[in-house]
Amino acid sequence: MLPKILDEKILPLISQARITNDLGLVREYLPIWMVDRLAKKRNISEDESSEMVVTILEVFSKMWILSLKYQLTHVLGFFVTYIFNQYRNRFRNSEIPESGELYLQLWNYSTPANEEDPMEEKVEILKSNLEKLPIFTALVLSLQFDLPMKQNLKQFLLWKLKENQLDENLFFSEWEERRNLHRQLVSRLTSMITRYTRKLYETTDPKRRDWYGKQKKIWMLRRTRAFDRSFFSEREIAKWLGITRKAVRNHLSQGKHELRKVGKDLLHYA
Repeated sequence: MLPKILDEKILPLISQARITNDLGLVREYLPIWMVDRLAKKRNISEDESSEMVVTILEVFSKMWILSLKYQLTHVLGFFVTYIFNQYRNRFRNSEIPESGELYLQLWNYSTPANEEDPMEEKVEILKSNLEKLPIFTALVLSLQFDLPMKQNLKQFLLWKLKENQLDENLFFSEWEERRNLHRQLVSRLTSMITRYTRKLYETTDPKRRDWYGKQKKIWMLRRTRAFDRSFFSEREIAKWLGITRKAVRNHLSQGKHELRKVGKDLLHYA
């Protein structure tokens, strides 16, 4: 019998999809949730993680039909078992232990206290170092790179919008729309990287491997550029905050310099 796993974010999406038969949101978020759960218990690479997301998307319809026979209290246990089986089948040579203990670890929703999460650690470092910057500099950086804001930055942003007589609802609506578009772009680019990673796994022909390797590097470069692309432009930030574009550039230059002294990749952990 599958154990109970409760998740207040993903379960409502599954419940709603079962009622409406609209799989849009659950198809978008569930594969990522499944791979995140796998990654917490297995030391998988970024390429493997991306490949597993694409693998789940490819079999999503079949997996969803199978999941319908499970009650909501146990369906997440099914999805966790499913992703583990898919990973085991895809990477058989990784010497994955077959003990029931690993299944129990995968089902255990709470990450052990002594287990480090590199992504969460990077985000916390980013938040901590943003706090050390002047508030205007931190806010400009947050707007250009869609960085996580603490309450003091959010309050300052709201005050500046009000001071400049700008519609905060319009601003946050625009922000969320861009965030969704950016996620879709990164997802598409990651899928192409995964596609050529898979082809590299599957072919032994040296010429084909060389070509696939070059294609993979091209898509990896495009994804890096997508991460580096401005979320809001200098002109837009100047408008929202009521400052000049020159002032925006100065804050960006100062802020990026300070963050890169701590870790050059911190701005990718939005």
